[in-house]
Amino acid sequence: MILAGGTMAGTLALSCAAQAAQPEAKFYGLLDLWTGSVENPAADDDTKQLAAGGMSTSFLGARVDYQLDEETSFMGVAEMFVRPDTGENGRYGGDEFFGRNAYIGVDSKRYGLLRAGRTKSPYFLPLVFTNSVKDSFAFSPMMLHTYNGGRNGAVMGDTTWNDSINYTTPSLGGLKINLVYAFGEEEGEDGENKVGGNLVYRHGGLVATAAAMRVREGVLDNGGGAGERGTIPGATDQEAVMAGLSYDFGVATLYGQYQTLETDTTAGDVDTDTWQAGVAVPVGKGRVLGSFANSDFSGALDYERDTWAAGYDYIVNSQLDLYAMYLHDDIDNVGDGSTYGVGARFKF
Repeated sequence: MILAGGTMAGTLALSCAAQAAQPEAKFYGLLDLWTGSVENPAADDDTKQLAAGGMSTSFLGARVDYQLDEETSFMGVAEMFVRPDTGENGRYGGDEFFGRNAYIGVDSKRYGLLRAGRTKSPYFLPLVFTNSVKDSFAFSPMMLHTYNGGRNGAVMGDTTWNDSINYTTPSLGGLKINLVYAFGEEEGEDGENKVGGNLVYRHGGLVATAAAMRVREGVLDNGGGAGERGTIPGATDQEAVMAGLSYDFGVATLYGQYQTLETDTTAGDVDTDTWQAGVAVPVGKGRVLGSFANSDFSGALDYERDTWAAGYDYIVNSQLDLYAMYLHDDIDNVGDGSTYGVGARFKF
């Protein structure tokens, strides 16, 4: 009986270990739809539309995690952008199919997280963390001034990098460090690549971050997405540095950012200095949002851009929020335009 009991205990232990080692898979995503009017500064008139991605870019994702032991796990992630207004994949026609993320990785409590594939640029998330309108490519002034998104963003390299190795340290007293390198994969051109990193510190209501990157695209198009070269004409190489800060005072959260870009173009150098100030005020079940950004271009280009946005984000629950937003965009020697609308964002 003792032998039988021991055998049974051993069998149960082996069975539990086998069950613990089974991979875990999940499907998730975010759908964002809004309706309203868009008028770009260079447009002759506004366009009424039902569109995707008012406050966040819609996506669908799949992830598989495998727990190796108590400290180490492996994962595989594939996430695609989607436009629920038309049912098309991607942020735009010709976007990478799994454009949001596509990587395999290993996560260690002691050594940190290592990912390889198509992973996030080190520049993107720091901009989101210290920006009151976050990752909205329709209504966030800082996102419009920084990334392409069809709205004259100045930063090269897109929000996610192909052929990249991405490492993030464990939290060190609230501080995390992220380093990213992306191969250019051009024959005989080892210098055509992307490299960068960021620091993110969180303590209580404080979030402080800094990021820097160098993008080397060369003169020839290497087949990247529409955001690879930003919208500075003839851009070939760029160095970018930003710093951001936010603090939650309870009655309001204040945001501030500054970035400087040095861009090499076929027509000469372009320097761009941008700052952003924002606020989020809890009102009822939601938040009143406000943000202003200014960019000053000098060198081969010489003009200024001012953009401000205001609105209300109503939180129904952890899965659903409803929003109403307004944005005014003014570019010297081009014109101004206003975008407004209401929408819903559903997470699952």
